[in-house]
Amino acid sequence: MNKTMKLIMEKMQVASVVLSAMLACPLGVSAQSVRGDCDYDGDLDISDLTLLINHVLNDEWNDQLPNVQRDTIMVNNVPLVMVHVEGGSYAMGTGITATVADFSIGQTEVTNELWKAVMGGTSPNYFITRYYPVHDVGLAKCQEFITKLNEMTGLQFRLPRTTEWEWAARGGKLSRGYTFAGAQILDLVGWYNVNSSTSLRQVACLYPNELGLYDMSGNLREYCIDAFTGGYSDRGGSYLDDPEDCMIIRQNNATTLASGQSGTMIRGSVQYGLRLAL
Repeated sequence: MNKTMKLIMEKMQVASVVLSAMLACPLGVSAQSVRGDCDYDGDLDISDLTLLINHVLNDEWNDQLPNVQRDTIMVNNVPLVMVHVEGGSYAMGTGITATVADFSIGQTEVTNELWKAVMGGTSPNYFITRYYPVHDVGLAKCQEFITKLNEMTGLQFRLPRTTEWEWAARGGKLSRGYTFAGAQILDLVGWYNVNSSTSLRQVACLYPNELGLYDMSGNLREYCIDAFTGGYSDRGGSYLDDPEDCMIIRQNNATTLASGQSGTMIRGSVQYGLRLAL
């Protein structure tokens, strides 16, 4: 099967799933948290069908990673891929204009495999395979992981700032203005409470965004450093969250805590993970 036919088949497969949900629930009825509600407005209507047709007809689902700089760093024989992001200015979801300098960000969330390569011993997620993102680790443990990684590599890894995370999730200068990180239809790019079957998923199983970054909408909420307060925040939503919590610019999924403040994000939970910046 050639590349064009493969892409068409992938498009039709996703379209058939969404269409089947539409047929099972007549247009015009409430569709909260139901597949087929492509614009996530709580109803199945003609706008959902229009959006789906546009995605099928337009070549927006690219199975090739964009031509951006990627650096692979080997950590105890485990590859860590960092994607270079060219800086720029943009209006954040809060209405604040943010300016971001060039930086690099992890192509995926930190996996169990990478965590074990740095921390040694057993992964904190005992029953999860190596390609799943590490989760249920608190901020203190994440900072310990980053410190050890920096000692091993001689580099200065850190958590991304909120402004960097949002700029990268949008696709940076390659942004197409999507609601989610890489698409208008969340099912294409993110695991959330409808398509995940309430289970965490391996990294990089869905489509990446414009910069080739995976799972920035859904799967796990990602720790960030708040660019304005210096505290900590989370972004991106998780596999247990509603679609609106996985939107790039939505803030209702973003809990900001002052440095040292206790809370679920500080302690860690099954919904939280991390992505590295450099």
